[in-house]
Order: sequence, then C-alpha cells, then structure tokens
Amino acid sequence: MNKKVLILEDEIIIANSIQLHLEENGYEVEIATDPETAKTFFGEHAFDIVLCDINLNHEIDGITFIENVVQDITPVVFLTAYSDLSTLKRAELISPYAYLIKPFNKDQLLVTLNLSLVHARKKFLHASHRPTTAADEIELTSRELEILKLLAQSKTTDEISGTLFISPLTVATHRKNILRKTQARSLIELVSLAVEKGWI
Repeated sequence: MNKKVLILEDEIIIANSIQLHLEENGYEVEIATDPETAKTFFGEHAFDIVLCDINLNHEIDGITFIENVVQDITPVVFLTAYSDLSTLKRAELISPYAYLIKPFNKDQLLVTLNLSLVHARKKFLHASHRPTTAADEIELTSRELEILKLLAQSKTTDEISGTLFISPLTVATHRKNILRKTQARSLIELVSLAVEKGWI
C-alpha cells in the first residue's frame, strides 16, 4: 500500500510541484492550502506523514496547526523559507522529524521524507525478530553500501544500474545479498537498520 502524505502549503504552485514528484515516486498525496482544509483532510484520512509549511499567511501558522491538530499522532516534516533561530526553536517543541529550508530540491525532499518515515517506524520494525548479536556482525561491501544508499532514495534497480554503470542483474544480486545479510523483510525495514547502523 502506498504511503499517504498530507501537504499543508499555501503556495499552490509549490504544493502541486511536491505532489507531482511524490506521486511519481509512489506516494498518495492530498493538498491543503489552509489549516481548515488540512484539518478536514486529517479527520477523514489516515496519513503516514505530514509536510507542513510554517508560514501559511493565515491567522494560525503551521506550528500551531501541528500542535493543535496533528500533535504526535503522525510524523511531521516542516517546510519553511525562514531559518531564524526563534522560529526553529518554537518548531522544535513539536518534535518534527525534519526541516526542509526553501528552496529545496526534489532529491532532498524524497530522502527527507523516506528517512522520516523510517525513523517513525524504527522502534518496532526490526528489533523484534532479529537477534542483536546478528545485527552487530553484519558487514556490507562498499558496493553494497553504495546500492543501499541509492535504495534509500527510492531508486529502482534500473536507475541504480545506470548510476553505478553495472547490469540490472548485478544490482539484483547485490540487493538479495544485502537482504540476506541483514535479514530485513522489506525496504523500509532495511533503510531503518541502515540508519541505526550509520550506513546512510
């Protein structure tokens, strides 16, 4: 099932650009340009993550919306054109998973979103079924680490093949080896472990 994202962004051109890129990468997206619409969407759907602009040109800003509506139910990534310390300190009280400072590129957006989802599920994804001693002994080759980093960016086998100038069959073999070594049962679980181990 595709991950569902709520975007709260008052600049519709930016919101549409984000939506297009995320949908091209397998996400389902709803856009709200004001807090009232976002609150309605949030009440009607179960979202996996919220992308929220801080400055909404509204009587309440994104920080207040997250504090009052989303709370700690759903992971949040703040979008902002402002990097001033007072704003970021105020946002920190909400415990967001990340910030994206505008302008950001599409790769930054995708990596930040993927890793935020991984961190949100990190507590229970892999700890319950793999012995700690086995995790401590995992050794990946430099090529496997390269492929793992690209997998974390949601790159396909063909895209990884083109980036690393190796055949898709070689990429597939490395992927199987990585899963065998880590005992991960899914890509999200694999990336979760990679974050924990400091591989990416």
